[in-house]
Amino acid sequence: MSWLNKLKDFAPEIATAVLTGGASLPSLAMKVASEALGIEIKTEDQLGKAIESATPEQMFKMTQANNSFKLRMKELANDMTNAELGDVQDARKNHKDSNMPAAICITLTLSVIGFACALMVLAVPEANQRMLDTLFGSVLTAWLGSLAFFTGTTRSSGQKNSALIDSKNR
Repeated sequence: MSWLNKLKDFAPEIATAVLTGGASLPSLAMKVASEALGIEIKTEDQLGKAIESATPEQMFKMTQANNSFKLRMKELANDMTNAELGDVQDARKNHKDSNMPAAICITLTLSVIGFACALMVLAVPEANQRMLDTLFGSVLTAWLGSLAFFTGTTRSSGQKNSALIDSKNR
């Protein structure tokens, strides 16, 4: 059994992190492995030698370290998601009194309708078809993004209002 297969059996997340490449994730995985095995590991070769000569107790510690590593990666993913959601909420809060999101949404809605009607009525030369498809796709994507922003704002405002009404009725 190669050291990599042994590592995958006992610590799959650490093995995956080592194999992903890059700078930070493999070095973080090697640091975790180094702490679990109680020896200094800086390179993949050192990790391979350490795994091949590891005792069952050390491999048990690797499994525990893998669980901690997996939990930490989930925590970091949650932190990233919370930061992204916070940014969206800040943007909505900053533009709550502005007419611009509604104006953009209406303009893009009219653009999509006009574009779709034009595509149904007008003949598009074959040479321009791909460019027109790309352009329509871009306008459609912008329109959907504006709808998501605008309806997300009104939906979250509605939920907040409902919560306030419910709290007053109690």
